[in-house]
This record gives sequence, structure tokens and C-alpha cells, in this order.
Amino acid sequence: MPRATKSLPLLFLLLLMAGTSLIAQTSKGTLAGVVRDASGAVVANATVTIESQLTGEVRTAQTNGGGEYRLDAINPSLYTINTSAQGFAANQIKDVEVTPSVVTSRDIMLSVGTVTGTVTVQGTTNGINLENGQLSGTIDTSDLKTLPIFSLNPIELATTIPGVQYVNPMLNLQGAGGNYEQIEVNGSRPRANNFMMDSQDINDVSLGGQAFQPQIPDIFQSVTVLTNSPAAEYGRAGGAVVNLVTKSGTNQFHGSAFELYSGSGLNSVDGQTRLITPKSSANKARYDEHQFGFTGGGPVWRNKLFLFGASQWTRFYGNSNSSPIELPDQNGYNVLTSIGGPNVALLQGLLNSGTYLNQYNFVGATAPINVGQPTTGASGACPASGCVVTTGLFERPPVPQQEPDLQYIIRGDYTPNQKDSFAVRFLRDNATFTPDLGLNTSGLPGFDGEVGGPSYLSYVNWTHVFSPRLLNEFRASMTRIDFLFQATPETNANPLAKNYSLEFQDAYNGGSTPSFPVLGISQNIPQGRLENFYQFQDTVSWNIGRQSIRMGADIGRILETDLVAQEALGQLTVTSSAGFTGMGNYLNDNLGKGGTATRTFGPTRFDPHIWRSAGFVQDDVKVMPDLTLNLGLRYDYITDPSNSLPYPGIDVEDPFAPITNVYKVNTGNLNFGPRFGFAYAPSGGGWLGSGKTVVHGGAGIFYDTDFSNIPVNSAQSSPNAVSTTLISQDPTGLGNALSLVPSITPAPISPFSSVLSVDKNLVNPRVYQWNLGIERALPADLKFTFNYVGTRGRKLYANQQYNYFDFNTGERLNPDRGAVNARGNTAASEYDSLQAELSRRFSHGLTFRAAYTYGKNLDNGSEVFTLFNSSTSYSANLAPGGRRQDWGASAFDFPQFFSVAYTWAPLGIRSDNHTTDMLLSGLTRHWSFSGVTQLQAGPPSTFTLPGVDTNGDGSATNDRPIIGSVHAPINTAGIDGFYIGGTPGVYYDYGQFNSTGNVVVVSPSQVHWLIPYGPQFMPLEVGRNSFRNPGTTIWNVAAEKDIPAPWTHLESATFQLRAEVQNIGNHNDVGVLDTSLLDIGTTSFMNTTNARATTNRNLRFWLKFSF
Repeated sequence: MPRATKSLPLLFLLLLMAGTSLIAQTSKGTLAGVVRDASGAVVANATVTIESQLTGEVRTAQTNGGGEYRLDAINPSLYTINTSAQGFAANQIKDVEVTPSVVTSRDIMLSVGTVTGTVTVQGTTNGINLENGQLSGTIDTSDLKTLPIFSLNPIELATTIPGVQYVNPMLNLQGAGGNYEQIEVNGSRPRANNFMMDSQDINDVSLGGQAFQPQIPDIFQSVTVLTNSPAAEYGRAGGAVVNLVTKSGTNQFHGSAFELYSGSGLNSVDGQTRLITPKSSANKARYDEHQFGFTGGGPVWRNKLFLFGASQWTRFYGNSNSSPIELPDQNGYNVLTSIGGPNVALLQGLLNSGTYLNQYNFVGATAPINVGQPTTGASGACPASGCVVTTGLFERPPVPQQEPDLQYIIRGDYTPNQKDSFAVRFLRDNATFTPDLGLNTSGLPGFDGEVGGPSYLSYVNWTHVFSPRLLNEFRASMTRIDFLFQATPETNANPLAKNYSLEFQDAYNGGSTPSFPVLGISQNIPQGRLENFYQFQDTVSWNIGRQSIRMGADIGRILETDLVAQEALGQLTVTSSAGFTGMGNYLNDNLGKGGTATRTFGPTRFDPHIWRSAGFVQDDVKVMPDLTLNLGLRYDYITDPSNSLPYPGIDVEDPFAPITNVYKVNTGNLNFGPRFGFAYAPSGGGWLGSGKTVVHGGAGIFYDTDFSNIPVNSAQSSPNAVSTTLISQDPTGLGNALSLVPSITPAPISPFSSVLSVDKNLVNPRVYQWNLGIERALPADLKFTFNYVGTRGRKLYANQQYNYFDFNTGERLNPDRGAVNARGNTAASEYDSLQAELSRRFSHGLTFRAAYTYGKNLDNGSEVFTLFNSSTSYSANLAPGGRRQDWGASAFDFPQFFSVAYTWAPLGIRSDNHTTDMLLSGLTRHWSFSGVTQLQAGPPSTFTLPGVDTNGDGSATNDRPIIGSVHAPINTAGIDGFYIGGTPGVYYDYGQFNSTGNVVVVSPSQVHWLIPYGPQFMPLEVGRNSFRNPGTTIWNVAAEKDIPAPWTHLESATFQLRAEVQNIGNHNDVGVLDTSLLDIGTTSFMNTTNARATTNRNLRFWLKFSF
């Protein structure tokens, strides 16, 4: 790898320029501010000492000539600040909360007086950020404790922060949105977020998102979300940097024991199930889930050594319903038995020996299959008219499913002296979902799959204070993820699970697609990944004069193993022809005309070894006490996993070079990201003064990381994988069917094979971020923030086809090559928004955070995979530069988003009468009510023509209609006669043709849409994502009753009874509508009933004892 070795010295040169200091994305906090006297003049040489109210940790700093002080790398906690200076009364501020990963601002005012006097004030305020221009939000301990989190993943609450929006599960992004909680931040793709735990990388290297699912909210102290223009120490994210910070032990023993119960009996029927007729309780899937565990922490050695631990067990017992499938009924199965022979033996084996006949529910009869007089079975077994295999629809009984999960954590913190502090943490999770019916394409027992595996996260931290102005923080961590989609033990014991698959392509029951399942094991399993991520991080912070300098690096090494699903077992696809049904041809040992035998030879495993490292320098300069400038530079070094494949990439400048040419993917060495920010907080008089208002701004360049699902796709395509297909157009197709797949051997790579690869010059996507806004502290513990936020994405990942068809010649651009597709940096995006937030610190029983975002997200490609809103991820114009025609609303364009999170704890009613007061206490006191309400504009969709190639480029998924008349109803369309046997160039009413088969001529002015024929219409196509789907709502609430338990003699001992309701109004949103114009004239097109969400009202109960 010559390019990689050349760029490594550049990284180390940067580090040498920065001295020996190293840092990366700290989970500790920083406390900074200015010390002034009553006149507003700064106080130099004041001594500022902080002491943790929870652990006794002590740190000291001295103000410089500008009155500024700064304490870096302090553990998140509640602190008391003691300040003293010659000629001033001592000042003490209590309950100052320092949050991780951000700078906590706290200015101090000293009064003239004797040093023996002390002025004590309360420090809990809804503080504003006076130190930098980054945008961020914190989900604190109170939020995690009181707000409902139905996924139990605290990242769910990140959507209560301005600029962060949830990705609705109805959009079914699956891996395209990253693993687990999917969020979209300030116009960036959902994959473009960086997730950490205690600054340890927990990103899924294959898909993005989180590599494991946090399930115990009580183990976290807070969640910090950096949404725009963070300091140079934060990177690898065009979206947000999200840091989960775990709890530690304190000088007080604290803990809890809990049980969470969820069950289908508590829930309403969802929006789709309620449409099923006849109504039946059997329509509702049944399940019970118990999640129970404990947390505990406290001192082992007071003020020195602390431990914290937690564990949760999850036991899920449920039944999953399946859709009916067509199979031979008892008579049909008996007919097959009477025929006999090797073909029947294989077929009956793949039918699991007919066990479904006694286990499955018979739904109804279907059209019988005449198999003629098979030649492979017993002679004379069938009459002259042929044997008839009767079939029916069979529904698998609800399948018992289990999802056992054990997650636990243990953390230790040790502070031997004021100069050193240590922390170690280990977290393990092991979850398996079995059986996962989505992995069983046959729908029959003996072929089920399961998904899951263990996760391990270990972490060590050492902070050493050399002096009040110089300190070092070192971290080492390992993330190990073992996540597999695989066969169940029962399936592995089935000999036929190692046999090729069998598919009959008859159109049964008047349908247009086969209703018979593909028999055999799904060849999408096994697949998955094993990830070992080793990180070494070190931090030096140096405060000198007016400058606070932080420099460093994050050295990350990923050793990954990817299991690749290939059609390695092979498949027989049998068609009907020559008067025989598909099954009839099969029993004659033929495949039928056009029937195929296919097998793929390619890597089922590859092992990427990836560097994810960075170096940076950050200098925060107090130009004056009221103005801070933030200057930074970051360099990211990220290697590409595709280079672990035999054929990593292609040269898109010469896409028709020999298919067997090997092109290594170049490692980008220009990932420099400058950062700039400022914060101006006037300290003078007036409404904007007194340090209660700050004007801030920031800008920076950020880089996204790649994900190994891209090379997985390359491994499944030529030239890395060679798929051989045997086919014949003879009337009965190929013979000797049973021997065909085993006879297939690896063939030379053909230049006509379809290629899916990556551009050898693929680089990391680049995102420009900026913001400008104002933050104001208001009376009544309120804070108001208003920001303009912008981002520009460049060199985003997108697909490009390089050998499409020419309409005029009917051949590919290069007739001697097949399709050539590559993932490259051909997409771009733009996002602009206005964001407002009004929040209130918990006071007088009420806290809330209300956020509103109004913005526009535009791009010309939203993903490398096909999403919910279109039938392809390729552009309408496949020519180079053709993506310009696709510029429009992003798939993740949600123009308006409103969120409010709140907690109300009423004081209750009291009485002077003891008995009455006790009764009122039980009824009206110790209650709290909380919730999250969110309203989101719907996503956009594209009006599509799936199956129709209007411009002759060989793709039947990327074309769009043109407008006939905007005044005509939206459910009217005219189709060119070329497609339906009419006169080319003449339009016919497609609704009539679809519903009645009638061919009726229409003029363009009579219909809304036109489905044209010819490339000349391509510039007239309607825009991509030009339709807006209905919006979505979230309304989750919780009610909690606390019962004090002083008789336990444990401090703050309380029993808690809590109920949480998701979607309390049982409102079923309308999801993504059917915008395929080929469904005009049917009941599917734009049908809101069909698009009703499968959400329902979910109710669950907590029982907890805490102290």
C-alpha cells in the first residue's frame, strides 16, 4: 500500500508539530470563566478551587491577567467553587454542574471585603455557553431518570435537542440508516454520526450507527450531543458527535432494583391489524417481556476509591405470525408420494417431509397443479390426463420466539491524590433473537435463522495533573462486536439446509408472481461481522496566558472479519413451458424454457484491517474577557476496507479496462479540517450585558467515515464473485435438473459480467458546517437560543452506472462489456435552517426543553442503497454529470420539527391535621409527570415508473413521468402506445387500461401525468422527491408515584411505581404512500389506508426500589 505508507509520516509530522501532546474527544468536562469585582473589572491572580460534592476531588487554578481561569479534564460532577483574592471577601458557589465533553461557563463576582468573610451563592443556573461557537445539548441525569425512553437507548432522547430529528421506523431504512437508534442531524445522512461511550468509539463499522444497543438508562450520567462546529478534537462525523458518559461511584452508597414489564395484553391493536377482517384476537401477535436488574455504587475508600455496577436481564417470550404460503395439501402430497423418484424425494425433503400438514393452519384451497405424467417417478402412476397436485394456502402457527439478553457493567474510579485519577470500565452484552422468521424464505420448519451475538467494551483512563496549567489524560479501550445472521442449531442439523434452493416460477391463482415459496435455506445466511477495535488516546491541555491549547491524536486500529452471503449452494429456477407447469417440468427433470441453474463462487469471508486515526490542535484564545476565539485544525487518517478484496476498485476514468485489472483504493491523505469559532458575551450594563447574553458562531470542515457494507456488496459481484447461470430456450429447457447445480464449476471471469465496485479514488465525504446565533439567560430559570445553521455536503457517496444502453443503437456504450457500476463521490447536499430553543432548569417542580427547527435539506443523492421513497438509488440521467437533474429534496428532508420534553413534579397538598396530611401525602405528593411530544413534517417521495424504461438506458427503475396538465386529477395518466400495443406517440388512458383493459386515447391536457417514450423527454421529467408524504407524531408520557421508605434506614430510600405510555392517543400516522404511476387505476395508488402505520398504543409498568 504505497499511498498509505506515504501518508503515515504526514500524520506523525503533525503530531510532532504539536509537541508530544495527544487528545481525542474527551468525556471529562471543562470549567472556565472570568473573575470580576462588583464594578465589572477583572481580578487577576485570584485562586479558584473546586471540590466535587460527590467524590471529594479537588482541583485548583489561578486567574491570569485578564481574570480568566480554566480547569480542564475534570470528572463530570456537582462542584463547589471557592474563590479568594487579596482585598476581596471569599466567594463560594455551590451545586455547579460540570457536564462532559463541553465547556461549562461560570463567571465569578467578588465583593470588596475582608478575606475572612465568605459570600455563598447557589450555582444551579440554566447556564449559557460563553466559551466557544459550537452547538451542543446535554441529556442530563434528570432527563434520563424521568423522561420515557421506550427503546431504553438514551440516544433516543437526542431528538429533543435542536437540529436532531428521529428517523421514523416506518421508513424501514434498515441498515441504510445505521444500527439501532437512527437520527438525522442538520441535514447529514443518518450514517454520518459518531457515537461514543466515555469517548470510546462504539460505531458499527459495517453499517454505521451504534455497534450495540445500550439497555440500562440508569448506568449513564449524561449524553452529550455536539450538533454543529465542535472543536477540532471532535471529528469523523458530518452529523453529530454523541457521547454517552457512564456513572461512577460516589461517597454515598446508591443503587436500585427494578422490574419492567411489557406485554401485548396491555397494548392496542395497530393501524394495519385493525383493518383485518373478520376481527379476531388471533390477528394480534402475543408477547410478554420482563426486564429486571439492579444498579449499585459507592465508596470502597472514601474520597479515593469508588465502584459502580449494574446488570439487566431481558426475557422475551412471544409469538410471531407469518403470511400464508402455497403448499401441496394432503391429497397433493399423497400424489407426489405415489409418483416417487429422486425429484419427489428432494421436493418432499425441502417441504420438511410434510410436517406442515399437521402443524400449519389451512387457510383455503388454491388452484391445483397438473404435473402430467412425470418420467422420473413410478411408471404408470399417473393417468393419461396427468396427475393433479392439489394445493392450498397454509399459515404457520404463531412461532414461539425468544430474545434473551444479559447486559452488565462495572466501573471503578481511583483518585490516590490531587494529581492523579484513574478509571476502568467493562461492559458486556449478549442478545440473541431466535427464530428470526425474516431469515426463512421458505416459511417451513427446518430452515429458520437467528440473529445476535455478544459485545464487549473495555476502557481505561488516567489523568495526571502536572501543574494547574498543564495536565495529561490517557485512554485505552477495546470494542469487540460479534454479530451474526445464521442458521439455528435445528437448521444446521437438517441435511437439506446444505442443499441448493428450488423455485417454481409459475403464476398461480391468477397472480403475476409466484405464490409458491423458494424452498430451501435462505442463502442470505450466514452473514455478519466480528469487529475488534483498539484505541489509544492521550491528552495534554496547556493553559498559558490568554490561551488554552489542546493538542493530540486518536490512534485507532480495527481488525474486522466480514462473513459474506453468496449464492454458494446454488438455486434451480423452474418455469412452465411446452404445456407443462413448473412442477411438471421439474418432475420430468427439466427446468422449462428459460429456467436456470445458478451458483456463485466468491469470497464468503474477508478481513479488512482499518486505521481510523486523527491528530489535531485547538487554541481557545481570550482576546478580551468578553470575547473568546476558537481556532483549530484536525487531520483524519482513515484507510479503506475495500483493499482487503482481491479486486478492490475500478478506474472510473477508464471503466472499460480489462475486468481482471486490480486497482487498489487510494487512501485519502488530504482530510484536513480547520475549525473556527467565537463567543462574545458583553459584561457591561444594559439588557444584553452582565454575562447573560452571548453571540456565538462557528465553522469547520468534517469528514465522514466509510462502512464495510460497501466492500461486502463488491465481494458479492464481479470480478470478486463469479456467478454461473445455465439456461436454455429449448421448449423444455435444460434436462437432468438434479445434476445441474453440482455440475457448475468456477468459470473464468467474463467481461460481460455485471460489475459493482468502488471508484479507486474514493475519498471520505466532506461536510462544511457553520452556525451563527444568540443565547440569552432569562428570568425564571429560562434560557432562549436562536441559531442559523448551515451545512454543505460534498463528495458524498452515490452510485454511478458507466455502461448503460444507448437508445439509438440499443446496445451498451461498450457492447463488449456488461454493466459497470461503481460507488463514488458523485453526490452533494445543502442544508439551511433556523433553530430555536426555550428551556427551563428544574425549579419549583417544572423543567422543560422546547425546540423548533425550520429548514430545507437538498441533495442529488441520499444514499448508496435504495430507500423508501424511490425504486432506485441511481440518477434518472445515467450520463456523467446526470445527477444535476436529480437535485431536489433529500430523502431526509423534514422541513419542520417541533419537540418538547417536560417533567412536572407538583408539590401536592398539605394539612395541619396529621391524619389528613398523611392521606394527602399518599394521594397528592411525590408524583411526577413527564413526556416527550414531537411533530415532524413527512418525508418526500418520487413519482416513479418501476418496470418502464422510457429513455432506453437499460434501467427500468430510474425514470420519472412528465406533466400533462397540472389541473387534471393526480390519479390520471396517459401512457405511450409503445408500451401497451397501441400506436407509438399516442397517449392512452392508463387508469382505464389498468382497471378494465380498455384502450382509450387521451390528449395530454386531459391527464395529470404522461408516461412518454424516448430520451428527448428526459429533461422534462418531474423532479426527484417532488411529493410530500403526511407528517408523523410522537406523544409519549409517563406517570410516577414515589413512596418514601424511611423505615429501611437507607438514605433517600424510595419505592417507585411508574407507568409509561407510547402513542397515548393511539394515533396511526399515514406513512409513505404508493407513488408508482403504474398503480393508477388500482386501489393501491395514493391509498392512505394501505399506508397506515403499524404503530399502536403501548403501555408498560416499572417497579423500582432506589436509595
